[in-house]
Amino acid sequence: MNIANPNKEALDVKGFDRNFESVIKSDKWIKLQSDFNKCNRILIVGNGGNLAVADHAAVDIARLTDKSSCAPGSGILASSLINDISHDIPPQNIKYGSLLLMRAIQYIPPGVLLAVVDPGVGTERKPVAIQTEWGIMVGPDNGLLNLACATVGGAQKAHLLENKDWIIPSEGNTFHARDIFSPFAAGLASSQLSIEECGEEVDLMNLQQYLIPLTEKKENEVKGEVMWIDHYGNCQTNISPEELSDLGKNIGDVISLNINNQEIKTTWVSNYQEEGVNQLGIVTDSWGMISIFSRNKNAGEILDIQDGEKVTIKK
Repeated sequence: MNIANPNKEALDVKGFDRNFESVIKSDKWIKLQSDFNKCNRILIVGNGGNLAVADHAAVDIARLTDKSSCAPGSGILASSLINDISHDIPPQNIKYGSLLLMRAIQYIPPGVLLAVVDPGVGTERKPVAIQTEWGIMVGPDNGLLNLACATVGGAQKAHLLENKDWIIPSEGNTFHARDIFSPFAAGLASSQLSIEECGEEVDLMNLQQYLIPLTEKKENEVKGEVMWIDHYGNCQTNISPEELSDLGKNIGDVISLNINNQEIKTTWVSNYQEEGVNQLGIVTDSWGMISIFSRNKNAGEILDIQDGEKVTIKK
């Protein structure tokens, strides 16, 4: 029954699957799909209530395909949607950049990723574009991109960025983000350039790798290191909650840890508020790893440590 109008029959959805299948197999639909695939720019026209539908369609086409789209009725022009992930990576810190991309790529719509943390700019390190199932990643071949590639299924192929038509001439050789990476990323994102046109194909086995260090597990302890210290001073380690459980530890237990030649007794809690103000604690963070924190203070400063510091948690 239609609640709003009891005298009107409800929508019959019993045959929806069959009707939908007949539509997408029809000659009109196949022609529409063929015409769509041949176009680089799509104009969507709607009036009245359909203006909003046209707006959403224009944005979704640009977000989900490699085409530019426009809904002139409301002035929507969607050629490329840009997600600005971060400009807060510490200078030259490839590890932080790699970890950030690995985490962010899971939430970014498919497309073209441009990432530059490039202490080796101007040296023999290669500028590359890497094809993945997610899309194309553009950046220096220094290990910055490999964790993100692995997260979305691995690299399928890679090409050097050496097509001179897409390189901005420069007197110097120290600003590849401007002169090489950005033009190639723009060309790939706008479908003016294919990855094959970028340059010579690269053997995937020769791409540089950044690898997350493994922990060292013994019967009565697990040894790891601080991977990342965030803006609040939380110190993320490469130790997992499962490894603490293997030591017989549970949330609420007192934990003995050694870091920077300091022996510390603290508690494994489920959130920051469960630890006393200004006290050190450990928690399973939003990425599922063990993190050392201080409620209302900076744990990294309290412990006087940087990323890479060794951590031992004992039974």
